[in-house]
Amino acid sequence: MWQNDVELCYNDPTKKVGGIMNTLRKHGILIFILTFIWSILNGNFRLSTIFVGVIVSFITMYILNIIQPHQNEQYNYNTSPFLIFLFLLLLFKNIYVSAFKTIIHLIKGEINPQFVSTDTTTNRLWLQSIVANAITLTPGTVTVHMADNAYTILWLYPLTIRQKDIKNHIFKDFEDLIKKGDRHA
Repeated sequence: MWQNDVELCYNDPTKKVGGIMNTLRKHGILIFILTFIWSILNGNFRLSTIFVGVIVSFITMYILNIIQPHQNEQYNYNTSPFLIFLFLLLLFKNIYVSAFKTIIHLIKGEINPQFVSTDTTTNRLWLQSIVANAITLTPGTVTVHMADNAYTILWLYPLTIRQKDIKNHIFKDFEDLIKKGDRHA
């Protein structure tokens, strides 16, 4: 009987002790990353800043578990820190390469903005959102709409109108990297 009470408390995020331990167990790496970002944004790594960052990150994740207690694959935000690092490197590379391409197209006068649509093979909404944000951060493209596993993108200098080629030119690298790290893809 005692075993069942502990297990019930551990699996229910609304219970105080079980919810706190469950949040730490599930989101420890994310809390660490959020704390690191908090310290960077505050401009220092003093013990007080790190402590406040841990508290704010923990409270954020705890409240998220209370608001969205779904435990299905759609709401599983766990991912590898190494994958996040690789994604950021890929994003920075694409930002710089696209910036130079966009400048060249501007100088040549080859800007002809058009809306293009293409499908995504990523099934989880939060991963689709990350790809959509990466598209928007890359110069020359803006994700205008995302629904039903499809993106509508404003492209300043469209090189093709075929869906497969659009995907290859704009976001295939992002999607492939995310799918490598997503065990539910």
